[in-house]
Amino acid sequence: MTDDEALSPPRRSGTSDPGAHDLANASDSEDHFSDAQSAPLSPGTSPIPKTRVEKVDDEPSYGEVPGTEAYRLREGDAEPDEIAIQEKKSDASSSEDGAPKSPVIPKTVVEEAPGSSGPHSEEFLEKRKADAPADLVVKPEGKTEGGGSSGTM
Repeated sequence: MTDDEALSPPRRSGTSDPGAHDLANASDSEDHFSDAQSAPLSPGTSPIPKTRVEKVDDEPSYGEVPGTEAYRLREGDAEPDEIAIQEKKSDASSSEDGAPKSPVIPKTVVEEAPGSSGPHSEEFLEKRKADAPADLVVKPEGKTEGGGSSGTM
């Protein structure tokens, strides 16, 4: 082997690309290029949300009286787009005696698990004092006991 043969690059093989022939036959009219500016505008843009304030009466709220400290602090706040004052409910919907109805208070029922509970630590007993008494306690044997508040289920 001579020095020229040892230093020459190897012969090239497999350089033909069978797909290159299809590209040459394709017409330029099939090519389509687009960018963001040539595309049509989007059909609908998102609506800009509006700020709506619903008030229960027409009295000035906190920060709405000029000259007060609260008014000065709220000067940088955004102005609402809409201010709506809710209408007073009719007298027919209110109670007949005019007294507000109290909400229904749910009963607390505790079902104890079977088995011996064993002695508890002092920390447990201290934390237990903060718990509200149950309205009804159901023992594992099926017996029921009234809890701290009066009334039954």
